[in-house]
Amino acid sequence: MSFRKTMVAGALALILSLAVLIATSIWHHRLAARSLSRIEMAQHQALLVTRLEADIVARQLADRSQHAPMDQAIAVGMRAYLDSIENERHLIDTDAESQAQQTHEWARAQELAGIIADPDRAGWRTARALSHDIAVREQGEAREAAQSIAQAQRWSGWLIGSVALFILLLCGATGWLLWRGIVAPIAALIDGTDRLRAERAPARVRLQGLHELQHLAAQFNDMAEAIETQVATRTMALEQANQRLRDIDGRRRLFLSKVSHELRTPVTVMCGEAEVALRRPEDRAALEDALVHIVDSGQFLHRRLDDLLALAQAEDGALSVASRPIDLAAVLRDAHAMVAPFARSSGIGLQLETASDAVPIVGDPDRLRQALVAIIDNGIKFSPPEGMIRLDMRSDGDRARIAISDDGPGVAEADLARIFDPYFQADVGRSRGGTGLGLALARWIADRHGGQLDAANHRMREGLCVSLTLPVVS
Repeated sequence: MSFRKTMVAGALALILSLAVLIATSIWHHRLAARSLSRIEMAQHQALLVTRLEADIVARQLADRSQHAPMDQAIAVGMRAYLDSIENERHLIDTDAESQAQQTHEWARAQELAGIIADPDRAGWRTARALSHDIAVREQGEAREAAQSIAQAQRWSGWLIGSVALFILLLCGATGWLLWRGIVAPIAALIDGTDRLRAERAPARVRLQGLHELQHLAAQFNDMAEAIETQVATRTMALEQANQRLRDIDGRRRLFLSKVSHELRTPVTVMCGEAEVALRRPEDRAALEDALVHIVDSGQFLHRRLDDLLALAQAEDGALSVASRPIDLAAVLRDAHAMVAPFARSSGIGLQLETASDAVPIVGDPDRLRQALVAIIDNGIKFSPPEGMIRLDMRSDGDRARIAISDDGPGVAEADLARIFDPYFQADVGRSRGGTGLGLALARWIADRHGGQLDAANHRMREGLCVSLTLPVVS
């Protein structure tokens, strides 16, 4: 039940009870006033008839000389009694019994008046007996009116008590309804709010009480569920952000560790070559050879720094890739010329096989050259002394494929799918040093050019073959 209907029903019940109580009080007051008037009238009539009876007795005992004034006094008393009966008519109830009694009383009064008017016909003894009987009846009527008042008081008291009890029960029911319908639901809402504020789940409340409070509780449950869902979502997002921060911090630490390790090797070579040259300053050939190794190591160091910077920019989305028509064969020849000095200083041979015709593609020559150099440097690192790096490019329709093969130990089959992931190194790679970033950068560049980078071990001999496939412009 709604609060409005409950309040309207309670107000109507209370108003009805008060109306019954007021109507009962008014009715009892009017009945009591009417009964009191009847009692007064009956007592007055009894007094008139008793005085009339006394005058009749005195008339019987008086001398003849006193009969005339006494007859006049008896006539006046009789007239007064008849007038009182006329005045009593408005006090008589309208039921048949009351009207019959009033008619009988009027007939007896007329009979007494007739006897008094003609005493010789019936005699004063009859008038005296009749007046005495009328007086007794008037006194009985007064007693009946008093009993009627007493009965009305009892009935009115019972009705007022019943109405008062009903009002008391109504107040009790209203208090119980207010407790169960308003106070208890509001207390439950307050408790649910405290649980929601303290983040104690579940912050739900039972649907109870009046309709409006049940609707409010349902809205509160929906709000609590939405808040808990939002908090859970944001908590998960915060945990994911924290995990990303931890991953970034881990990659940063790993990056710094890899960079320090990657830069240590060429710097060590450069310092060693410089120390050897300084020991024999008179040997020009040895000095030139040392400077060549220093230059080659410096170029290798420069390429590593470029790779590290490019991969960091790629992860941050800041690395841009140009798009213009270029010759892929020329890019491969440039990459071959760039790594040739480092390969010679490392004792590794380079074998280039490419088509004489141009291989047109759309892309960024600097980034593609950087990717090819990274793949070739990776092959040089794993090739044994006097090994060979083979660069082979073939164009087949709308695709061009560059295969870079080395004579190294190859990669375990389980690790082939992960060698292009940043910082990943197989067991052989960890023993040879490096950052594990070169091939990751190469794959990123290949993806940006709509190409594909694959790796496979040679079937007939040792070594790894990394192939770069790019779309050709027709």
